Amino acid sequence: MAPRPPSAVTRFVYLATFLAIVVIATLSVITYRSAVAAAIQQDSNQQLALLRTAAVGMQGEIQAMSTRIRQFGSMPSVQNLDVDVLSQRVNAAFGEDESGLVTLIGRADADGKLYVWTSKGNLLVKGTINYRDPELWAWASNRANATTIRMVHPFSNGQSPRRAIVIPVWRNAPSAEVPKPRNDFNGVLALNIDLNRMMQVYLGPAMTEMSGSRLVVGLATPQFGVRMGPDNADMQPTPAEAHNHVEPQGTTILSDKDGRRLHAWSKLNAADETWLVASSTPYALIAGRLQQSAMAQLLLSSMLLIGVPLAGWLVLRRERHVQDEQRALERRLAESEKMEAIGKVAGGVAHDFNNMLTAILGYASMIQEDAPPRSAIRDQAMQIRRAAENAASLTQKLLAFSRKHVLQPGIVDLRSMLGNLLNLVRKAVGEDVHVTTQTGEDLWPILADQSHVEQSILNLVINAREAMPNGGTLQITVRNAPRPRGERRHDVDVKPGDYVQITVTDTGIGMDESTRARMFEPFFTTKAPGKGTGLGLSTVYGFVRQCGGYISVLSTPGKGTSIEVLLPRAEAPLSAGLPTPPSNVEGDGAPGRETVLIAEDEEGVRLLATESLERRGFHVLAADSGEAAIKLAMSYEGTIHVLLTDVVMPGMKGPELADRMRAMRPGIRVLLMSGYSADIVTPADLKEAALITKPFSPAALSKAVRAALDASLPSETA
Repeated sequence: MAPRPPSAVTRFVYLATFLAIVVIATLSVITYRSAVAAAIQQDSNQQLALLRTAAVGMQGEIQAMSTRIRQFGSMPSVQNLDVDVLSQRVNAAFGEDESGLVTLIGRADADGKLYVWTSKGNLLVKGTINYRDPELWAWASNRANATTIRMVHPFSNGQSPRRAIVIPVWRNAPSAEVPKPRNDFNGVLALNIDLNRMMQVYLGPAMTEMSGSRLVVGLATPQFGVRMGPDNADMQPTPAEAHNHVEPQGTTILSDKDGRRLHAWSKLNAADETWLVASSTPYALIAGRLQQSAMAQLLLSSMLLIGVPLAGWLVLRRERHVQDEQRALERRLAESEKMEAIGKVAGGVAHDFNNMLTAILGYASMIQEDAPPRSAIRDQAMQIRRAAENAASLTQKLLAFSRKHVLQPGIVDLRSMLGNLLNLVRKAVGEDVHVTTQTGEDLWPILADQSHVEQSILNLVINAREAMPNGGTLQITVRNAPRPRGERRHDVDVKPGDYVQITVTDTGIGMDESTRARMFEPFFTTKAPGKGTGLGLSTVYGFVRQCGGYISVLSTPGKGTSIEVLLPRAEAPLSAGLPTPPSNVEGDGAPGRETVLIAEDEEGVRLLATESLERRGFHVLAADSGEAAIKLAMSYEGTIHVLLTDVVMPGMKGPELADRMRAMRPGIRVLLMSGYSADIVTPADLKEAALITKPFSPAALSKAVRAALDASLPSETA
């Protein structure tokens, strides 16, 4: 009997199975290649981020050492080679080098007589060796190079995993013994750096963390290099940079005698040299990690692709009611996937940055409080706090420039404030800058935030110090500046009124017109990469303009710069309001038993504030909106002592909620929370309410609540 020809359904199943196999084979190759490419990209980004971090750290370390050796070389005892006291000076300058990067300090006089100390000040060589490299001496004895720095081989023969930071020594610093220095060339000063130790400090922890990746890292100078890995204790000398990279950083895949490797590099500036930090990991190791997961994905794809045609064949043979059930199941699955997608989109919406920092800083503080002393968790929580505080500081600077910073204006006595600030100013500028002050008679008080006035003056002083690398004179002048008819300037017109003028003048290098025109722009800086954020002067500009003041600049290249700030005179004292403590206060406030009503729409901040206050004994009522807070207050029969409310919330705003709560419950204290100032908060609001700025720590919140409870209301003191 002849076999029956296959039915149309059977032929469909055969064809679908064949197509499924073809698709599986194609997808196998595509999936595996995509997975390898993604893993390579991930490892490349990880290695490059590691190297960039190390390069920034090394460059910053070398810049710090350069600054230290310059300061050390400016001492008269160093310039005059007073060997009897130099051991003590060396120990004071370099003895606290916990990193172990500095190995030796060398000082050779003009004739090449060499003296060498350890970082602890132990004298190893006392002029018994002569070292006088002709090329180095020609460079150092050229007065044009008196303030420059070079990176050379240490004072020893042959190659070595060390480099030396060298500066010329000119006798130009007066002393009691030599009041009039000779101002002549007197040799060189060198600081030996251990490259092996630098690798261990900046790349060793990452090597330990990535020990499974068989990572090899290297540091190359123009003459030689050092390689570490795959074990971070395995340190070997290598030739100079062999791949001749042109780009400052990047990744590539190398194929050489060591096999196929994933390679990344990043360059850094080391005095007058360019160094390169590089890494590599076996390509096969990365691909091997993917084999198991790739096979599992392919198996799952195979089961799905083969199962779909079989399921379709079964569906065709079932009755109609089974097909209807399948369609209903598919509709439910599609609805579920749609809702999941909506949830992902909703979860991806970013929250307000200050609210996020509040939660990060607050919970990190709690973890630090709860962790045992000297534990790793406590140290890690401290690092999280520091990172959050740095991010908050950057946010505050940007808010200051945009004039959205939360200010606490008060009557400021500039004469008293400047007297208290003078010691800090002198420490900030260093001993080679002479600081003078001039204060006018009968100086008017100003209406401003004192902490921001102090910070603005310090920012101007630090900017002036950067403009005087070789020292100079810094003068701070404060005087009354009435402008009854105003003043027309090229960039802004000063309104008529009484002002107090603060002028900071330096004798530095000055600025050209193009630099002066951009000096107040955020992130604009003339410093080398990694040496400044470019937010110092923009912060001053934003604060002055937010106070209703003005700022102007006069500068001449080669002669110096004068920055003039006009701040409005305080016409009358402010009405006494509730005190507003700063958000970064340390220590807890006194424990309490009072009831606090919290109104905050951000869940993370609301939960943090609730837990922080409950930990310190307060009874807390929490609401996620102003309307919910009103309902909660109406239903609560006990006394509510403090209202803690966010300023900006959906629906009812914080100040409106405060007014309604005062009408409902006379005598209630109000503490406002805000990450930026807005038209919603007026000076009248701050007369009867305290203000705490986000982000804040649990201790700062507790102190702010206690301060609000202990303060007298304006109506009580009237």
